[in-house]
Amino acid sequence: MKKRSPFSRLYKLSKEASLLSGIHALLEWDQETFLPSEAITPRSEQLSLLARLIHEKRASRSYGKYLSPWIDLTSGELQRHDLTQEEKALLREWRRDYLLATKLPSSFVEEFAWTTSASIHAWTEAKQTSNFSLFAPHLQKVIDLCRKKADFLGYQEHAYDALLDLYEPGLTLSSLRPLFFSMKELLMNLVQKIVKASPPTLSKIEGIFPSAAQQKLGQELLVTLGLPSSASRLDLSSHPFCTGIHPLDIRMTTRIHEDNPFSSLFSVLHEGGHALYHRNLPKEHYGTPLCEAVSYGIDESQSRFFETILGKSLPFWHFMRSKLQTFFPEQFSSISTEELYLLINQVEPTFIRVEADEVTYGLHILLRFELEVAILEGSLQVSEIPDAWNEQMQKLLGLLPKNDREGCLQDIHWAMGGFGYFPTYALGNLLAAQLFTRIEQQIPLWGQQVENGNFSAITSWLHANIHQHGKTYEAKDLILRATGEPLGVTAYKNYLENKYKKIYAL
Repeated sequence: MKKRSPFSRLYKLSKEASLLSGIHALLEWDQETFLPSEAITPRSEQLSLLARLIHEKRASRSYGKYLSPWIDLTSGELQRHDLTQEEKALLREWRRDYLLATKLPSSFVEEFAWTTSASIHAWTEAKQTSNFSLFAPHLQKVIDLCRKKADFLGYQEHAYDALLDLYEPGLTLSSLRPLFFSMKELLMNLVQKIVKASPPTLSKIEGIFPSAAQQKLGQELLVTLGLPSSASRLDLSSHPFCTGIHPLDIRMTTRIHEDNPFSSLFSVLHEGGHALYHRNLPKEHYGTPLCEAVSYGIDESQSRFFETILGKSLPFWHFMRSKLQTFFPEQFSSISTEELYLLINQVEPTFIRVEADEVTYGLHILLRFELEVAILEGSLQVSEIPDAWNEQMQKLLGLLPKNDREGCLQDIHWAMGGFGYFPTYALGNLLAAQLFTRIEQQIPLWGQQVENGNFSAITSWLHANIHQHGKTYEAKDLILRATGEPLGVTAYKNYLENKYKKIYAL
C-alpha cells in the first residue's frame, strides 16, 4: 500500500491507536489469567486510563483534519477517484471509527472501562460462589452505561441497534429478528425429532485426565492447525477466550475439567479458530483496518467452523483418536473412531453454553439475545434476570438450572459490557455452514486430508477467502464473495439436517 501524504499521517495515528489497544488487550488478558486478586483496583485504573488515551487518539481533531480531504465526513463520499480498493476501504473504516469515537466523550469511555473492569472481577467472585446478588449492583451500572452509550451513538428504531452495530456493522434488530425466528424454528423442530428418535448406543469415557496433559494436548493441536508456540500462548482462565494482540502475538485460554477431556478440547478448537484468523491477517498492514477482523460474526464463523463443523466431523476424529490414545491410553485404547464420533455428536440439552452440542447451542444464544434486548429496553429488571433466565431455559431447552452459576452467571459478556455481542455467535454458526458448503465443493478431498492430520488445504482456503482481506470488504460483501450467497439459514439447515438424520436415523 502506497503511503502518500496526508495518508501517511492517518496511518501513523491509526497505528498508535492500535498499539495502545494491544497494550489494553494484554492487560485484560493478564487480568483473566495471572493478575493477583488484590490488584484489581490498580488494574482498573490502568485500563480506564488506556481506554481514554485510545479514545482521544481516535477522536482527535488531527484525525478528522487528515481524513476530510479524502472523504466527506458527513456523507462518506470519496473526494478522490484515483484510489485503490484498499485505500477506499481504509478511508471507509477510518471514517466509521472516527465518527463513532467522536460521539463518545472521553470521560464516558474512561468510566465505562473502569466500571467493566470492576464488574468482571465481581462476576468472577459471584460465579465462584453462585451468588447473583454479588454481581447485580455492578451489572446495573454496566447496563446504565450501555444505555447511555446507545444514546451517545444514536439510533433510529431501537437502542439495541446502536450496540449491535459495534459488533456487526449495518445489522439491526429488525433485520436480525426474522433470521433468528427461522433459526429458532429450525432448531426446536430438529431437537424435537431427535428427542423422539431412538438414540444410538453410546460408549462411556471415564477416569481422570490430568490438567497438564490436557493442556499439552491442546498446545500440540494448535501447532498442527498452524499456530506455532513462538507466536501464541495457551493458558487457563475461568472463561475461555482469544486475544489477537498482533498477528505475531496471539493469546488463548481454555478451561479444564479433569473428568472431561472434551470440554477443553473443543474450547481449544474454538479459540484456535479465532487465533488462526488473527494470525493470518496481513501483518504488513498492522495498525490499520486492513489488519482487523471485518466483524464479530465473521470472526465467530472461524471459531465455530473449527470447533463444530471440522472438530465434530468423522474425518477429524479419525485423526484425533490416535492423539487421545497417546495422551490417555487407558481411557481411549478400546474405543473406535465411530463410537467417539457418536459420543461427541450426542444431542442433549445442557445448562452450559460453551459445552452445548451444535444443535442446541443456537438456542442458548437466542435465550441470551431475547433477554438482553429486554434488559436494555427496561422491560426486564436486573433483579428479575435469574428467574427470567430459568424460565427461558425451561421453554427453549426443557431445563431448570440448579443455581446461578449454571444459569445466568455462566457468561462474562454482560460483565464486560458486551450487550449486542451474543448474536454474533449465532451468525457465526450460519456463516460457518455457508463456508463449509463452499469448501466441500472446492476441496472434495478435505476429509481424507484431515484424517491424516493435514489441515493446510482448509486453512489456505480460509486465508484466501476470509483472512487476508481484513476489512477490505464489508462483512456482507466478503461472505458473498467467499460463498456466492448472502447471509441466510439454508446452508445451516442443510448441514444440521443431513448430519443428524444419519446419526439419529430420522
